[in-house]
Amino acid sequence: MATMGYFRPLGETATAITDPLSADETDAPQAHGPVPHQDLLALANKTVLASQALITEIELLLRELSTRAKKLASTGVPMFLRSLQASHALARQALDDLSASSSSSSSSSSLLPDEAFLRKARRKLDTSVVDISRAATHWAILKRCSSLVAIHQAFQGSAKTTRGEEISRMPSMSARQKELMHRTLKQQAKVEVHVVASGSEWLHVRTLQADRLARQMSDAGWNWGQHNSDELPEDEVILDEDEWSDVPLAKQVKRLIAAAKLHRHEYRIPRLRIVLPNIGDENPDINLFLGRLSRMDPAVHVTVEVRTGEFLSRGPPVAVEDAIRNLVGCPLEGLTETLNLDHSILVALASDMTHLRVVLERGHSAATRAQIEEEARHEGGLMAKVLYPILQGRKLVCTPEAAEHFHHVLRLVGTASECERGELLVPLPLGSQAQTSPCNGGREAFRARFRELSVHEMPSTVDLPITVMTECWRPDSLQEDVDEGALPGVALDVVRHCGFSAAKLSVFMYGWRSGNMTLSCNREVKAQFRTLVEMYRRAEDDYGPLIWGVDVARNLLGRGAGEAGLAQTDIHITDGGS
Repeated sequence: MATMGYFRPLGETATAITDPLSADETDAPQAHGPVPHQDLLALANKTVLASQALITEIELLLRELSTRAKKLASTGVPMFLRSLQASHALARQALDDLSASSSSSSSSSSLLPDEAFLRKARRKLDTSVVDISRAATHWAILKRCSSLVAIHQAFQGSAKTTRGEEISRMPSMSARQKELMHRTLKQQAKVEVHVVASGSEWLHVRTLQADRLARQMSDAGWNWGQHNSDELPEDEVILDEDEWSDVPLAKQVKRLIAAAKLHRHEYRIPRLRIVLPNIGDENPDINLFLGRLSRMDPAVHVTVEVRTGEFLSRGPPVAVEDAIRNLVGCPLEGLTETLNLDHSILVALASDMTHLRVVLERGHSAATRAQIEEEARHEGGLMAKVLYPILQGRKLVCTPEAAEHFHHVLRLVGTASECERGELLVPLPLGSQAQTSPCNGGREAFRARFRELSVHEMPSTVDLPITVMTECWRPDSLQEDVDEGALPGVALDVVRHCGFSAAKLSVFMYGWRSGNMTLSCNREVKAQFRTLVEMYRRAEDDYGPLIWGVDVARNLLGRGAGEAGLAQTDIHITDGGS
C-alpha cells in the first residue's frame, strides 16, 4: 500500500512507541497528489481499527479511575476519550462512504469513483488520522508512567504581575490595547502537559521529526559542526544563547519551566520530562542542543527523552492491564512509614460516632447530626473505613502536646466510652489513670478491650496504641533547627506569622522537622501552610510540612449538657485550640 505524505508505516517512526498511525508534528496534513481508491479504503480501515483498539484501552482506564478519582472530569480522561470517539466516528464515516462507493462500482462494472469524490473522502480522513495518530503516541508514552493525575492539563506560565510589568514597558498603548496585550501574553504563556507521578512530574510529548528540528535550529542561527562536542563533555561545551534560544522547542521548554515554577507540587517544582519519540541520538549537534535544554534552569529538573533513550527503548511495552494499574496508582502513595497524628485524628479515633451505631437525639448539634447520618448511610460505617487503610502498616506517633490536649478535651466532654478509648489509644503518663488501663496488659489485652468498644473490626496491622513522643518541640530551638539544616529558613517566617496556638504549632513543627507525614482531618491547615511558605519563601528549595488531609471528620459525641455542665451536647475541636 502506498503511504500518503505525512504518514509513515509502523516501525519507521520510533522503535519503542507502538503507534499504528504515525504523523509528523505539523500544523496541517501535508498530503500531495491523487491517491488511489483502494489505498484510501485501506487507510480508512486501518484508522478505524487503530482508533477502536485505542478507545477500548482508554475506556478501561476510565473505569479503573472512576473507583479512585474524586472528580473524574479533572483527570482529562473523559475529554480525551470523547475526542478519540469523535475522530473514530469521522474515520468510520469515511470508511463507510468508500466501502459503499467500492460496492456500487463493482456491481455496476463502472469506473472507480472520480477524483472529486476521493478528495472529499480524503479530507474526512486527514484530521481523524492525524488526531488518532497523535493520541496513540501520547497513550503509548503514558503507559510507561505511573500515578496519573491528568491528561492534557493546561497551566498558566506567567503571573499577572509579570505580564503587567511587561506591558508597562510598552509605550503609547491605550487601555484597550493593554487589555488585549494582557490576554495575548497570558495565552502565549499557557502550556499543556500530562501530569503523572502523583503530581511530581509533568510529561510533555512532541512528535517533532529530526529534519524539521534541524531546519528550525538553522533558522535560529545554529553553527553546525563548530562546537567540538567530541572533545569535551556535553555540559562543558560553551554555547552562545543566540544560537539556540529562538528555536521553537527551546521557547516551549522555557514556557514549561516558567509554568512549573508557578505550580508547585508539595512545595517543590514538578520535574519536566520532554519526550521526543521521533528523534534519535545520531546527530551530535542535535544532542548538544537537547542537552542544553535540560540545563536551561538549575532550579528545575528537566529530562529530554529521545527515541533511543532508556525511557522509550527499555524492554517491550507492558501489558495494558499492568500499565493501567500503574497509571491508576495507589491512593495512599506518598505516606511516610511513620505518621504523626494531629488532634483531629485522635478525636476521630476515639469518637462514639466512629465506633458505635449512634441514635439521633434532639440535643445533637447540626454538625453532629450530619456526621451520625453520614455514618448511617454507609454500610459498616465510614470513618473507620477511611482511617484504618491509611494507618495500616505504619508507626503511629503524636506529640506530648497533642496527647495532653486530647485527654483534656476527653475529660471535659467525652462520654465514658470515648474516654476509655482515648486512654487505650493514647497512653497517659505514669502516675495517672494509665496505671489501671487495659493497655498495661499488653497489645492483646488492648485489642481485646478495644474490640468491645467498637462495632468495627480493627485490622491487625494497625499499630495501636499510639506512641507519644518524649521530646517536645520548643519555639526557642527554631533558629538552631534552621542553622543545622533540620528546617528551611522559611520556617522562621511561618512560625512568626501563622497565628497558630502552641499546641497546634508543635504538632506540625514536629512533622516538618522529622520529615514525617502529619495526618489531619483539618482540611484547611495544608492550604494555610502552603500559602505561608509561598508568601515567605526565601529559596527555590524551601519546603513546608508534609500534611495528609482526611476528607472525613468526627466530633466527640460528648456527654449531655447537664452532665458536662456545658451549653451544648457535642463538641467539635479539630486542631488543638487554634
